[in-house]
Amino acid sequence: MTSSVEAAAMMRQAVLDACDAFDQVDRRGTGRITDRVRRQLGETVRLAVVGRVKAGKSTLVNALVGRIVAPTGVTECTKISTHYTFGAPERGLVITRNGQQVPFDLVNGGLPQQLPVPTEHIAHAVVFLQSEVLRDMTLIDTPGLATTSGEYEDAARRTVLGHESVRQADALVYVFHGQVLRDDVDFLREWGSVTDTPAESASHAVGVLSHADNFGGATWGSDDPISLARGAASEFAKKHGAQLGTVVAVAGNMAQASRAGLVREQDAAMLARLYGVDELDLELRDPQNLGELVPGVLNLEVSRLADIIGEYGLRFGREHAQRGARALSDWLTQASGIDELRKALAVRYIGRYAHVKARRGLDTLEQLAWANGAPPQLRAIVSEARLKPALHPLQELDALERLAAVEPDHPLVAMLDRQLAARNDAERLAMPASSTAEQLREQALNWSVEARRASVVEPYPERQNAYQILDRSFTQIALRLTPRH
Repeated sequence: MTSSVEAAAMMRQAVLDACDAFDQVDRRGTGRITDRVRRQLGETVRLAVVGRVKAGKSTLVNALVGRIVAPTGVTECTKISTHYTFGAPERGLVITRNGQQVPFDLVNGGLPQQLPVPTEHIAHAVVFLQSEVLRDMTLIDTPGLATTSGEYEDAARRTVLGHESVRQADALVYVFHGQVLRDDVDFLREWGSVTDTPAESASHAVGVLSHADNFGGATWGSDDPISLARGAASEFAKKHGAQLGTVVAVAGNMAQASRAGLVREQDAAMLARLYGVDELDLELRDPQNLGELVPGVLNLEVSRLADIIGEYGLRFGREHAQRGARALSDWLTQASGIDELRKALAVRYIGRYAHVKARRGLDTLEQLAWANGAPPQLRAIVSEARLKPALHPLQELDALERLAAVEPDHPLVAMLDRQLAARNDAERLAMPASSTAEQLREQALNWSVEARRASVVEPYPERQNAYQILDRSFTQIALRLTPRH
């Protein structure tokens, strides 16, 4: 059986083989492009965190990285695009608009407020961190859209939409605060205009409904705001399915507090002492009052903790705090929705990035093959490469994106998604892990026949294409599992 790791390696090798074949025909004319394709095949996925001012982008970056690395505050803190990537020693680089690299030191392990180059001369900054999360992806924190400074918004648009048709970001994490505004939709449509295939904008964009812990502005009301936010996120995903693959509700402050280790034992102990306090007294407390809410617990300290974990954390975290800081942090992580976001990123981006890199590389080679003056042999090389079984997953990805753009809830979408996300043939065929090769082969042949029949009578082109691709998928599995004598 072919594992997902083996399949990714085979895709990569097929594109590398095409690069080598190009260079054998015309290294002088192709070398610059093929070398770029080879380099990009080894890169990690670049995720741009985008959204309006104060949507919670930097807080989300900190929660994902697991450290306070991005500046947050009440003003436009993120004035430049910053790439957080894996590297040692931990350090920073400013990349100027004329291509110079200027090093700088991190402050408390994060981006300093002052950089060695004036903002107007900076293209972007790169921060190298020894965070395990960044081994699989580079996070790009961007300036807010619809900012009070057009210069900062331009920096975000250059990063994501690209300057002179070159995109720095492979995919988006688009952060909303409470509702989707027209500026948000306009930007997502612009993103869609620079993507390469139908529905790529949706498959490469995950939405985040931030501030889920005070969704609707009623943390202390009768309804649970996080539950309301999750329902709203589901509706956002349905309404904006053409631009967003999925939408996840996240309580950013709670996620940042738990993932970055901001909750101390003394905080948990103090919160536990508030367990018996009436909720109305907690809600109406005066943060300016220098007195005690309960004996030994100052109002100022309660407000300080609320700034870290939010009013929701204060209200519902008291029971968990009785078991200590670890239990409180675990609850904050679970309740915040950050794990759901990390799972969505892993499935949609990191787990599928091998497909995206291979497809981008092959598309680049195809453009080169059809350029004016290119040797005709290059076109044949690309055509032959696309027919290789190793690159069939790219056809599955294309079929998934085309169908998901018009019918995101169709069962074929889930079936195509399973082919791309599965770790082995048993998972691809929805069979038990203990299944024998013969059982898997029989299931693959049965499904191949069903897909072929369905493709003949299916009137809708996107579904018909999906059935045809799945027919080949199951046929290839059956061939792999056929004993060779």
